[in-house]
Amino acid sequence: MNIPLFDPQHITTGILVLLRISALIMMLPVLGHQLVPTQVKIGLIVLLTLILYPGAQQHVTAMPTSPVAFAAVALQEILIAGAMALLAQMIFTAAQFAGQIMSFQMGMTVANVFDPATHSQQSVISQLAMTLAMLLWLASGAHHLFLRALGESFVLFPIGHAWSGGGMDILIRGASDMFALALKIAAPIMLLLTFVYIALGLLARAVPQIQVFFVSFPLTVGLGLLTLALGMPAVIYLMHDAFVSLNMKLPLLLQRMSGT
Repeated sequence: MNIPLFDPQHITTGILVLLRISALIMMLPVLGHQLVPTQVKIGLIVLLTLILYPGAQQHVTAMPTSPVAFAAVALQEILIAGAMALLAQMIFTAAQFAGQIMSFQMGMTVANVFDPATHSQQSVISQLAMTLAMLLWLASGAHHLFLRALGESFVLFPIGHAWSGGGMDILIRGASDMFALALKIAAPIMLLLTFVYIALGLLARAVPQIQVFFVSFPLTVGLGLLTLALGMPAVIYLMHDAFVSLNMKLPLLLQRMSGT
């Protein structure tokens, strides 16, 4: 007697659904962070697979009939999840990049701390920007947005559907928005401290007796932190708006990738 639950087609579909879900969870910010316990990630992946499998199974277009075809479809599932997660990672990278620019302008590049996510030394301002991005990620409900988009992805881009080659324009636009967001966040400090350095240079030429180096360090750090504090509402607005914009970018990316 053939039990539908153990039908090879159901098993193959379940594995592909599990691949897309697990790849997205592992690559997403916050949820895929290294400090999140592995047991929590595994439990969330299994739970989402059980919830989303019935709907995903109804929209399967074609199933691989050979090991090579299965490997190609499995790779495509991972790439789909990676493209979705990349849109979110770009916003976090923009916050980190803005923090590095601000630290460089303030002369705080020496004050670095270890980042367990990237396994590298990051400036204190970068860590502050990343922590703020994580809080805004949760406050804006972006994690719920991605879980909803994950369920919709099996409808917009069913398992076994051929990749049309589209979607690159969305990712390229996201990369350009990443640099634009980083510059918008760091622009006030960059502009202010540029004028401060020009003024200090003129002062050093006019009064050589003044030790400009010892004056500039506390001045640039103090003005930089004050500007960052005063501009924090604008930074929060920019990053929150970037997370909310993912609500339109994710479905559009999946539609372009599937060619619909």
